[in-house]
Amino acid sequence: MADLKDYSGPFKKDIKLTDFSKEALVRLYQAACRDYLGIDGIWLGLMRKTFGDAKAWEYDNEVWEGGTKGEVMRTRGALNITGTDVESVMKYVQTSASLGGLFHIDCELIDKEHGRYTITKCHALDYFEKHGDMKLLKQACEGLCIPYNQRSADWFDPKIKWVPVQLPPRKSTSEPACIWDIYLEK
Repeated sequence: MADLKDYSGPFKKDIKLTDFSKEALVRLYQAACRDYLGIDGIWLGLMRKTFGDAKAWEYDNEVWEGGTKGEVMRTRGALNITGTDVESVMKYVQTSASLGGLFHIDCELIDKEHGRYTITKCHALDYFEKHGDMKLLKQACEGLCIPYNQRSADWFDPKIKWVPVQLPPRKSTSEPACIWDIYLEK
């Protein structure tokens, strides 16, 4: 049984992830999720400084185009999410590295053909607001999230639509970061 709460003890030559407690593995996963998006933020910042916003957005879109499909497929495979319906997309939302592993999300499966989730805490939005970078906020929310969320749905079923209900900017930090609907188009 996994029991290591952390790795503060002595070095173990043959340590495995299965040696750690569930809580330790969750913390490790969340750290990896922050790294996943954090590295993109660092890379994009360098691209903006070097090439300007337009070229940086173009390159960032190319990176996310390939990366998103891989993330969807790896997450589905790792957790055996085999369905092609709205419920399966919602399971992906809850567990993906770029969504469920990083953001605080409230999910609701309204019925078999309609789901809604609300991001109540978005570290990226907090960063954009703190630094007043509305250009980056617009690129992240409209330039990446809208097309690549839809692209993720397409890899389940092209008839599934993933649309924003509410996007930033927000009037107050007590408001949710964003709200999304996922539904089967009839």
